[in-house]
Amino acid sequence: MKTARIATYHRCSTLDQNPKLAREELRAVAARLGELVLEIEEKGSGARNDRPGFRKLMEAARKGAIDVVAVWKLDRFGRSTVDLLDNIKALGTAGVRFTATSQGLDVKPDGDAMSRLLVTMLAAVAEFERDLIRERTRLGLAAARRSGKRLGRPSSLPAGGADQVAQLRAAGKSWAEVAEAVGVSVMAARRAAAN
Repeated sequence: MKTARIATYHRCSTLDQNPKLAREELRAVAARLGELVLEIEEKGSGARNDRPGFRKLMEAARKGAIDVVAVWKLDRFGRSTVDLLDNIKALGTAGVRFTATSQGLDVKPDGDAMSRLLVTMLAAVAEFERDLIRERTRLGLAAARRSGKRLGRPSSLPAGGADQVAQLRAAGKSWAEVAEAVGVSVMAARRAAAN
């Protein structure tokens, strides 16, 4: 039987978090499960999924270079429930087992009954979270409209805007910079320059 290749991943979201405890626990789990072949620690916000260490981990999974991903806690592996579920599903598709060591969560890619139950529960929570976000957004937009706020960028230039567009373009500004300076969309700025 081949030795499982383990990757550990830990993200500290703030500079004051000390990764030492998580590092020790993850290394102990890796030693118990197989051989540690990839250890990633990074600092940064979980609000971004383009973290370099995270990308490296997911690429290793896609290439079949690892068999297990061990994290200390679920919230270290995804920005939201939706994101976490997507990340776990991507690992499962790649045939990689996922475990959150401090929470006793173990999701196997072969679809055993407990893993399917856990993923189904996470999917339900993710769907609930998506619906809440959608509802909050809808209510916020409706409240803004009721209070008379105009949503989006203006579709027409203010007085003297066409001259300002021409001057900014002559000064070598990009369309995005021109649109920002005048306070309209890039398309409105381009239309003004074409007239």
